[in-house]
Amino acid sequence: MEKIENYFKKSVNSSMDNNKISLVQDIEDLYARESVNSNKGIFYILLEAIKFLASDIHIEALNNIVRIRYRINGILKEVARIDKSFLAGMSSKIKILSSLDIVEKRKPQDGRFSLRYKGREIDFRTSIMPTMNGEKIVIRILDKFNYNFTLEDLYLSEENKRIFYKAINQNNGIIIVNGPTGSGKSSTLYSILKYKNKEEVNISTVEDPIEYQIEGINQVQCRNELGLDFATILRALLRQDPDILMIGEIRDKETAEIAVKASLTGHLVFSTLHSNDSLGCINRLVNLGIDNYLLSLVLQMIVSQRLVRKLCPHCKKEDENYKEKLKSLNLAEENYKDIKFYTSGACEKCMNTGYIGRIPVFEIIYFDESLKNMLAQKKEIKQNFKTLLENAMDKAKEGLTSLNEIMRQL
Repeated sequence: MEKIENYFKKSVNSSMDNNKISLVQDIEDLYARESVNSNKGIFYILLEAIKFLASDIHIEALNNIVRIRYRINGILKEVARIDKSFLAGMSSKIKILSSLDIVEKRKPQDGRFSLRYKGREIDFRTSIMPTMNGEKIVIRILDKFNYNFTLEDLYLSEENKRIFYKAINQNNGIIIVNGPTGSGKSSTLYSILKYKNKEEVNISTVEDPIEYQIEGINQVQCRNELGLDFATILRALLRQDPDILMIGEIRDKETAEIAVKASLTGHLVFSTLHSNDSLGCINRLVNLGIDNYLLSLVLQMIVSQRLVRKLCPHCKKEDENYKEKLKSLNLAEENYKDIKFYTSGACEKCMNTGYIGRIPVFEIIYFDESLKNMLAQKKEIKQNFKTLLENAMDKAKEGLTSLNEIMRQL
């Protein structure tokens, strides 16, 4: 067979193609070249945030000073206080980077920019909000280098791994990941999509916003101002011959109905939902108007998750007060007699926080025939799965997290 590529060969080899100059500037070069000291400070704030794996930078005006905080492992940590006279200049520089209106100081503004660091491109999302003390700036850092999006990074137990792979390897049905904002739902979905991303599979997503781009997947951004909401885009995507659909979030009845219809017609659908636990997802879908019988036909798995901070391996120490903490968690001490629990220490490698990174804990319901029948008959679903607390305690027994962290999150 004659190759299709033969019809699309370039007649002239462009030297620009061979020596593409990225329009994205290098942050270390910008820092080195910047002559204005306060602007140089902004690039230093960005560089330090990247080095410490911060997810967000908060630059906030207080009465007389500007406070700078990094969100590291889900917790805000103050890193500097500077004179308030620098705020206007910092705000203007960040607005210029984000292609925002530098004159507008009365209305909120959202923007984004990209910079290179150590050869990789990092996206920054900017939100500027006027407050009574001046503009508050929050910069979200989206660094793909920190997220490999592999299923191995989910720290699944052997039992959960078996259930997980069984569900995501189905050809149709709905798989829902739920949890509060910042619980790692998107990362879990991206890990699944990356695993399913093969030549013979057509994967399409509808997201608001697109957080990370994955090569080989058709990702569509919601644009409500143009009438492109979840439901509108989903209807169009169903005409694009998809095998797998990922819906950023099921927010309303129309989106839920399209998801159910898609799964009934042979598509595998992934989505997120806001509820307190796995069983709460079912009530949420019923409240959106989806019949129990239809849910019993399409639901494959519900995953509820939280993120707990991972103990720093360099300074963690044995927890001598574990008995009191077990009591606070309503857990029987006799079940943990020969277990050694650890708590956080403090060292330079973890910025004296005692933790480096975060790991997910899961509560997974797999809908086998027995559970599907219970759901169809509107019977109470019996708990035949490990709860979030039980899974978190398994992580604590392995020395991965602390009882203090479990108490904080659960």
